[in-house]
Amino acid sequence: MSIDVQAIPPATSEAVALAAIVAWSAECPNWQRDALRRLCARDKLETTDFDELLALCKDDGAAGGGQPLTANHVRDPSAGSAVVTLTALHGLQHVNALAIGERLTFDKTGITIIYGDNGAGKSGYARVLKKLCRARSPKNDTILSNVYSANSGLPTANIDFCVSGQNKSVTWINGQSSDAMLSAVSVFDSRTANIHVDQTNDVAYTPLPLKILAGLAQACQELKTRLTAESKALEAQKPAVLVTAKCQPGTAVGRLIAGLSAKTKPQDVAALAGLTAEQQARLETLKADLGADPARTARQLQAQKTKIVTTIARLEALALAIGDDRVTALRAAQVGFTTAKAAVAAASADLFSGEPLPNIGSDVWKALWEAARAYSRVSAYPDLPFPVTEPDARCVLCHQELDAAAADRLNRFEAFIQNESKKREQDARTTYDAALSALGEARLPCAEFLTLLALVRDDLGDTALAEELRGAVLLALWRLRAIVRTHQQSPAPILPTAALLPVAALQRSAEGLEKRVAALLTENDSPERRALQAERDELADRAWLVLVQADVLAQVERLKAIAALTKAQKDTSTNRITTKSAEVAQTLVTNMLRSRFAVEVDKLGVAGLAIELRQDKTSQGVPFFRVSLINKPTETVGNVLSEGEHRCVALAAFLAELATVDASSAIVFDDPVSSLDHIHREKVASRLAAEGLNRQIIVFTHDIAFLFLLHEACRSANTHVGFRSISRGAEQAGFCQPNPPPNAQPVDKVVEALQRQITNQKIQYERGDQEEWYRTVRSLQEQLRTTWERAVEDALSPVVKRLASKVDTKNLLKITVIDANDCKVMRDAFGRCSEMLHSQPGELNPALPAPAVIEAEIGVLRDWIANLRQRQDNIA
Repeated sequence: MSIDVQAIPPATSEAVALAAIVAWSAECPNWQRDALRRLCARDKLETTDFDELLALCKDDGAAGGGQPLTANHVRDPSAGSAVVTLTALHGLQHVNALAIGERLTFDKTGITIIYGDNGAGKSGYARVLKKLCRARSPKNDTILSNVYSANSGLPTANIDFCVSGQNKSVTWINGQSSDAMLSAVSVFDSRTANIHVDQTNDVAYTPLPLKILAGLAQACQELKTRLTAESKALEAQKPAVLVTAKCQPGTAVGRLIAGLSAKTKPQDVAALAGLTAEQQARLETLKADLGADPARTARQLQAQKTKIVTTIARLEALALAIGDDRVTALRAAQVGFTTAKAAVAAASADLFSGEPLPNIGSDVWKALWEAARAYSRVSAYPDLPFPVTEPDARCVLCHQELDAAAADRLNRFEAFIQNESKKREQDARTTYDAALSALGEARLPCAEFLTLLALVRDDLGDTALAEELRGAVLLALWRLRAIVRTHQQSPAPILPTAALLPVAALQRSAEGLEKRVAALLTENDSPERRALQAERDELADRAWLVLVQADVLAQVERLKAIAALTKAQKDTSTNRITTKSAEVAQTLVTNMLRSRFAVEVDKLGVAGLAIELRQDKTSQGVPFFRVSLINKPTETVGNVLSEGEHRCVALAAFLAELATVDASSAIVFDDPVSSLDHIHREKVASRLAAEGLNRQIIVFTHDIAFLFLLHEACRSANTHVGFRSISRGAEQAGFCQPNPPPNAQPVDKVVEALQRQITNQKIQYERGDQEEWYRTVRSLQEQLRTTWERAVEDALSPVVKRLASKVDTKNLLKITVIDANDCKVMRDAFGRCSEMLHSQPGELNPALPAPAVIEAEIGVLRDWIANLRQRQDNIA
């Protein structure tokens, strides 16, 4: 399959996408519009930005309203396309067993090939670059210190790099983030090829419109996190008294607490908080009734009721006794008695005026007479009517015989007593005495009065009624005493006013006690008992509410704040952002990435595998892709591809990602051809050489064959190539050399190195240091001989390349430029080089050649190579 790159449809321009975002933002919340404006001005939002955006979000834009995104805020999309290249990695410490003080440099353009044998330390440098740059490394790809060193510490390194022509240098410490710009440099690791092929990955580059939308999504997440944390903090402030509220769920207070919300009104809380004195007394009563033995309490209450009922009767009698009607009747009885008594006294004066003793008919006399009557009837003359005046009778008072005068006097006394006026006096006295007796009976004894007050105040818990009762009874008794003392006075004095005795209140108390007794004597589960329990709970919860009223009102304010935060959280939803990002990604990334993958697959020689790059999902506007089989997308590609195909497809996916960005930052490849055969290696080499024309390429490899292939591919593509080698010492690794390994250096580079060596070391000959000069000559002669062999190999390379498995017959004509003279010059020079390498008889002791002789030999080699290469290049 052949892909025409020019036929790939161009992606919608970023300018058009940015304009669409400006129009789309008109329906976003105010804080999001302000966030978009900020994201258009800089790459990411800082803490202060989030603080200000949070205030806008919470106030729904009321705090100044923010500054919404407009077309004037959209910058040129190309302004952020920075090119990042690497310059040097140095100052490494505590990185594996790498030697301290080494400096690994990179050519600014083309390809820098870094060769190192296994264990040379090449992987240590590569691991550091993976930490510094963007790489999908295995989770266990950690950097360890030198386990054999007594001195350990955090791995550190210095990296010099260039951002769009500006030199920068930073220090990296393992575990800390590196400079954000270094994320533009991508690292491909053959060990993570399964990540590129089997797993879903996001694109390496995010276009500016997607970056802005992704930043907005991140801001939504940040604000949502902050709002959620603030809500949880407020929720955590809920007082313990409300977390485990001591109220019943069925009461009015219980329903209020359970339903607390931002809409709860303070006046509703105040209406339920607290009890009146009467309600408080009722609560105490219910607690006492329901908390004790019902039968015993019922008996106690019944006794209290009996006392109250008895007291009510006494109070009613007292009230009746001190009434105006009774006062009037008492005065009338007293007047009637006085009048009757006066009439009797007058009659006595008329009848007994001639008697020898005075006051006949008086009360004292009357008492004497009644005593004589009783004595006569009971003892002296029980069978005869009083007075007994027969001739032989004696006086019952003096026991003397009665004469006619005495008998007549006794009969007159009895007649006086039996007279009508005397009877009226007696009746009047009886009425008067009864009225006074009634007043005496109405008086309430002090002990009984105090007992009643204690009952009402302590047992019934009604202090107000007790005070009212005390005052009313005292006034009533005061009036009663005044009535008794002043009823005989004329004119009648003004009596103290009596208060109304609280008989009705006591009657209600008695009725209440009766109901309590009835309720206590019912079954525990009866409606009456449940009603009492419900009443007790209602009152108890209201009493509790007044204690926590301040906490309840504070919680209502917190709930209002939480409701406002919840409302603000709705404006942090990323649904619209994700939809818009997916729309932008479809045009700016998806189509381009899929097309570039097809191109890369073709370039790497695996186009016949029927595979494609398929978008798997989108998260917050970032598209995720996976490599899949066209005919069976659900099958895992890694289970179908060979190991070599697997690596090539992974490399294609990696390069396709990088094609989505206009800026051509550096790429680092760590062993890109591991497990590849020679055909795929050549494809990879050609692809990297082509990519090296557009960007800096750094390749770490231990494959000498791939080094030659890549060098040849760069020469064919006219791509600049630089070589570095990393070697190992006795105890440390990572020694850096600015050349490829000796057996891999180009012959012209080897010749230049030989010339530098003779220039630097000919001082040994000039100062007569024969021993050192001998060793230098042998080294140079050996290198010259090896280089002549490499030069012959290079002359044949147009057709047969070293370590290659094919013959390039189309360049066979270039071999024909080699003539007999070329062969003779080569063989003669090769023989001269061999003379110093073979032992000779000691007696000959030939003289060591002068530097000029060796320089001449180097010149012969240089001229032979240049002349032959020129002739080959002239053949079309």
